[in-house]
Amino acid sequence: MATELFHKKGSAYDVFKEVSPQQVGLIKILSLYGASSPGHLAIVQQVHKSAISNRLKKLHEKGWVEWVDSEGDKRTKLVQITEDGEEILKQAEEAIYDRFCGLFEHIKDEDVEAFIRIFTDVKEQLKKGERED
Repeated sequence: MATELFHKKGSAYDVFKEVSPQQVGLIKILSLYGASSPGHLAIVQQVHKSAISNRLKKLHEKGWVEWVDSEGDKRTKLVQITEDGEEILKQAEEAIYDRFCGLFEHIKDEDVEAFIRIFTDVKEQLKKGERED
């Protein structure tokens, strides 16, 4: 994941001293899907429910997620991103963007264009494969 670049490089980006790559991924999923059950989050992140429980506990302690009642079934608890969670996600995404811009800074424009073209082709091939499954 992109956030691992910051941890391995010992980046000066303070946001990655507070949040792990897995936690950023989980917050991003919540920002995309909205309130979700831990089981759904485990499926999306392709990890065991215990891993999600641990991540959610840490995110909740930091105030980045909160538990809410399900509208359909009051016995079911869902987790959703908080305003502070949205802010930490924004900071993480900005840091990732800045880092990637820096990576491409010294590469020729035509090489960047070739990379984008190849990456787009690979993405389209992956989409075709998903539709065939």
